[in-house]
Amino acid sequence: MKRFLQILFIALFLSVSFTACETNRGEIIPYVRVDIYEHISSPPVVFLGIGESAIVPGGYQGIIIFRDSDVSYQAYDRTCTLWPEHTAPVKRDTTFEGVFQCPECNSQYLLINEGQVIKGPASYPLARYNAVVNQGILHIFN
Repeated sequence: MKRFLQILFIALFLSVSFTACETNRGEIIPYVRVDIYEHISSPPVVFLGIGESAIVPGGYQGIIIFRDSDVSYQAYDRTCTLWPEHTAPVKRDTTFEGVFQCPECNSQYLLINEGQVIKGPASYPLARYNAVVNQGILHIFN
């Protein structure tokens, strides 16, 4: 019986540990329903060149739309992943296009690399939303 309880405890510990590592989005950025439609032939999307970004309302603290090819876009939440309670969303770096920086902790995120952190203290990438173009309309959703 003692052996059984030990095995049960270990199995329970491992299952909790692995599930916690599965995803970080729900723990880091509060969930907000996102269902946005933007015409790619109207502002702000129409003015985006490849490698450029625009900011639109939505998500937890706003959404960054990043154009990565002729017909492909990415969408990220503007919330810093170090402390979602920061009062200011990440902002464009004035030196490098496609880099966003948290004004409170100075973490930097590179959009062309899926919002990965390029300078900490944050260690998780920006929360990403689905972005699909269909018949001239960009649909951003979770």
